[in-house]
Amino acid sequence: MRKLDTIIIHCTATRSGWMEDSPTTEKVNEVRRWHLDRGWSDVGYHYLIDRDGTIASGRPVERSGAHTRGHNRGSVGIALFGGHGSSATDEFTENFTPEQGASLRDLISDLMSNHGEMKIAGHNEYSTKACPGFNVMLWHGEL
Repeated sequence: MRKLDTIIIHCTATRSGWMEDSPTTEKVNEVRRWHLDRGWSDVGYHYLIDRDGTIASGRPVERSGAHTRGHNRGSVGIALFGGHGSSATDEFTENFTPEQGASLRDLISDLMSNHGEMKIAGHNEYSTKACPGFNVMLWHGEL
């Protein structure tokens, strides 16, 4: 198992109703297709969290992700469905559901239980993007 020290939160930048009648697995497969079309070997995220709170596996945690250029080696990438048109300074609840928040907190807790204490960060801390569409440090401090 590789050494993990950071959890990086992302969004898929999809609209809140995107593929709403489709199962989570189909949504993950669509994101995987986007990433394969970019020439990547698989979906770049390790986990994706649907609007109803369903947590889906993406790329195996044993493999480095393709989610944050220059920071994939020791990190886990988690993407929340939604976030289209968001700003880095938005509140979590402006773009994501309470179910996603609860699942994200549970997943972070599980990852730390299995891999030890890790830094929690947003993609926007490593890039000039708005992703994940909220300030992760403020959100995480509210836990």
